[in-house]
Amino acid sequence: MNIIQIQEETAIIIQETHPIIQCIISNKPDELKRLLKKHDINGIYPCKELNDEVSPLIAAVAFQKESIFSFLLRKAANPNTRSRNRWAPLHWASIDKVPLFFVQKLLAAKAEPNGAIDNLSEVVLTPVQAAAIYDRDDIAEALIGASAIVTTFPLTCLHYDAYDAKVSKMIHRLASNGVQICSQIKVFVDLDIAIRQKCPEEVFQLFDHVMLLENPQTQITVFDVLLSVAGPNETEYRSKGIKWLKDKNKLNLYIEDAVKHFPNLSKELQPLVVRNLNFLFCTLAEIPNNVSLMLIPKLLELLSTKKFNPNKQGLFVVTLYVIAQKTKLKDDWNWDFIEKLSSIIFDFLCKVKDHSDTAMYAYGIFANLISTEHANNIFTSIGLTSVPEEILTSAEMRMDDNLKEGLRQLQKYLIHQSPASQDNKELLAHKKKKKKKRRKPKLEEQNDELYNAASDLSTTSVQESVGNELQPDMTTFRKEQKWFKVSKRWSEKLEKLSKTEDILKVGSIMFVNDEGFRIAKGSDGTEVFLGLREDGTEVAVKRMSRTNYNVLKNEESFLRLPKLDHPFIVRYIDFAEDEHFGYLALQLCECTLEEFLKHELPEEQKRNLVKEVLSSLSVLHGQTPQIIHRDIKPQNVLLDVCGKARLADFGISRRLPNGQTTLHTGSAGTKCWMARETLDEDVDVPCKMSADIQVAGMLTYYILSGGHHPFGRSFRCECNIYEGTYNLQHVKDVIATDIIEWMINTNPKERPSVEQCLAHPFFWSTSRKIEYLRSIGNEEEVRNYKRTDKCLLDEMDLDVGEAIWKNWKQKFLPGLVQKMDGKGKYSENTAGLLRFIRNLLEHHSADAKRIDLMSTFPDLFGRVYLFAKKKGWNSRDSLDNMFHEEDDITSSLMMNRLNLEDQATGFSVPVQELGGLC
Repeated sequence: MNIIQIQEETAIIIQETHPIIQCIISNKPDELKRLLKKHDINGIYPCKELNDEVSPLIAAVAFQKESIFSFLLRKAANPNTRSRNRWAPLHWASIDKVPLFFVQKLLAAKAEPNGAIDNLSEVVLTPVQAAAIYDRDDIAEALIGASAIVTTFPLTCLHYDAYDAKVSKMIHRLASNGVQICSQIKVFVDLDIAIRQKCPEEVFQLFDHVMLLENPQTQITVFDVLLSVAGPNETEYRSKGIKWLKDKNKLNLYIEDAVKHFPNLSKELQPLVVRNLNFLFCTLAEIPNNVSLMLIPKLLELLSTKKFNPNKQGLFVVTLYVIAQKTKLKDDWNWDFIEKLSSIIFDFLCKVKDHSDTAMYAYGIFANLISTEHANNIFTSIGLTSVPEEILTSAEMRMDDNLKEGLRQLQKYLIHQSPASQDNKELLAHKKKKKKKRRKPKLEEQNDELYNAASDLSTTSVQESVGNELQPDMTTFRKEQKWFKVSKRWSEKLEKLSKTEDILKVGSIMFVNDEGFRIAKGSDGTEVFLGLREDGTEVAVKRMSRTNYNVLKNEESFLRLPKLDHPFIVRYIDFAEDEHFGYLALQLCECTLEEFLKHELPEEQKRNLVKEVLSSLSVLHGQTPQIIHRDIKPQNVLLDVCGKARLADFGISRRLPNGQTTLHTGSAGTKCWMARETLDEDVDVPCKMSADIQVAGMLTYYILSGGHHPFGRSFRCECNIYEGTYNLQHVKDVIATDIIEWMINTNPKERPSVEQCLAHPFFWSTSRKIEYLRSIGNEEEVRNYKRTDKCLLDEMDLDVGEAIWKNWKQKFLPGLVQKMDGKGKYSENTAGLLRFIRNLLEHHSADAKRIDLMSTFPDLFGRVYLFAKKKGWNSRDSLDNMFHEEDDITSSLMMNRLNLEDQATGFSVPVQELGGLC
């Protein structure tokens, strides 16, 4: 068999053979020497016989011309020159009946035993794999003896499962024949195959006795491999792996061995072990100091290496953060140790110059160094003076309370830190002499770029403002006054405000009573002005006449509730009053939702906005007693500088009486944004949380449709709300229309709770949707669809749509269909497609990873979900749990916010989204 046939496809077709290659095939050494005087000995030339462009050395190997082969090596032909199809001489030496002599000579000439590749994913197969295909145990033994890595075949290779079996059999034969290293390698080959073919439970049972066995070629353990499995089962492998370590009391042993052997790992594999250690560190209450002292220098070395991309650098920084946070006793962290850690992290921050999660955790490292003896002097020596504003803003939007509090404390410490102590002045001066004067300018340069960033601020006092918020550019416009620049939209007006002499001060709130600084006006005389607080915080100053004082005080009372300090609720900052007005200072946002939707937004961003609004509502409805907002509308949803939606205006919000689900009150709200049951103008209107849900449903359609109202905009709107007459023509997603129709139901009792809204399939991840399709494929009517009533199957086909299921087999790879459906057992209908998908996911997970089901069948999930809902299937025990589980959300530390790229590449640290602002 030609080696090229192993590929899925051949990119080139060679029509002729170059004279140099022809001389080798014809065994004409003299003619070859003459031609090589004018041509590159390491060049590649067309070869029709091999259907490739090859070097003279490759041709000599492939056509077994021993004398020419030896001549070329004597003339310093490169044994690692690859063909156009990326095959090196060793590949050709490993196939068919090429004598072992060629392999031995190539290895002696320093041929790369893995085929002259930078990483094992560059080619379809390695020389060892080629030897396995052709049952060349002798060649495989020589290659392994020269440190060739034994791996299974990539999933992209045709017939990979059959080839994997050949690799396994060959390694087992070599082990039986006394090749000692293969007795360990065979475990890892079999492990890779088992992961592809068996469920996690079976894999752990099979390899329980060798979990800490090391691969002699890579120094990676069986446990490392299992913990780094990617794909649908990765969470199960991770949890089972950690449980195994704890059950066997091997946790400390693994960590200590991993740290000890870390320097022996290749640079490519070190991130994999770092990631695994991070998983484990996140489960510990405390990390031993000896582990920290051994691992931190290694991580700093990796972070300083230019070889790694930002994703892996993010992994190293996050791991350092976890170590710094969970090492409680830092007594052995002397000046040199902490100074090196701080300097490298600070240099890294100066280089990245962004506000990614990586930078946020880098500052988190400094936060965990505050308690050390030398922190004050070292922070001064490297030039660390403040935390960029947006870093703390990003942290405030996280669920990680430790990180948030740590950064707050760091900011307080940096702003109020005392000068370097007298006792340490000489030491500090000595350390500074060792450095070139570059730290301070670098930070100032960073400040110029970083500190003008946008962020959402909130404070409850001057002191808390300093602690909670970050240190952006500060402009002093009065002797004692600081201005924290945050807003992008309002920056010019705030600049003007800071210089005007007409500024009014009420309590600690300052604003200018001028139309040019007014940003909103209500029908009840309420006005909103741009303003500043004494501590420099930008605010929106809501001014209301004392005749409406109760409304303003009501809003203040709600916003001051600790549990309403939430990423998707506008933040309370301050309150003041004078003889005529009450003043409520709120977080300054960029624009209203109404303004925001005038721009074209991607569907995913619209979906996120809906989720943010519902998340804010869940905070209100989740209080004890519960809070009803009563005035949800586009103007009361504000967008902060990070583009996040925040619910605002709690002036007419009410708490439900203790133990009750209904509040009897007067009709309230805004025209066209009131629930049906609250339209009655009677003084005693029963109001429930379901009223918020119906209006939130209207707002959901408003967002997804780009500004349309489901009940229309004309004078008929309220009449349509009352009659239940709506039009959802501007939203095409059937799952979206399903949740909207549920929320805007005329009958309050038929509407969902906010928790049910957030659990709706509209918000499901792709993996959860695929899992739902797998579960549907297990339902009795689909599992045994050939025995199912034909009328039901026809109804399913009609509801799903012929365009989705017709000729569905043609949408999969022919080889896959042939493998799974060789006898044509799957019908050309919806049930046949669903059963095929179920079996693909259940029994051919490796093949399933190569297929994007959601792109291949974009409307299948939605149509199947609606059919199952109509038939009541979703209420069955087998499916009902899908609607109660949290979707891909855990409360563990930062690692769950990092995206696994593949089994050996570490993590990708997501960047905070900015943009889409007015």
